[in-house]
Amino acid sequence: MEQIKLLKNEIRRLERNQEREKSVANLEYLKNVLLQFIFLKSGSERERLLPVIDTMLQLSPEEKGKLVAIAQGMSPSQCCPRRTEINMGRRVGSSCSFVL
Repeated sequence: MEQIKLLKNEIRRLERNQEREKSVANLEYLKNVLLQFIFLKSGSERERLLPVIDTMLQLSPEEKGKLVAIAQGMSPSQCCPRRTEINMGRRVGSSCSFVL
């Protein structure tokens, strides 16, 4: 059972890598989005960039959770990634949950 879980995670990781390769053409756009994210103050403006970053980088659920925490002004360790849900821009549930 554990091996199946590990294999599924590896398949998901490889699929994300393939999607990243397709996004290389958008590198300049990604650079601009990331710079905006870095230099904006925590809050809704930063959170609006999360769907773009997620789409372009094909983030794992754990990575999404950490990025959500950072966008909300928390340290990544303050957010529990299992409770983070990704959808299109609405908050759900706990302070760590955000929908991309």
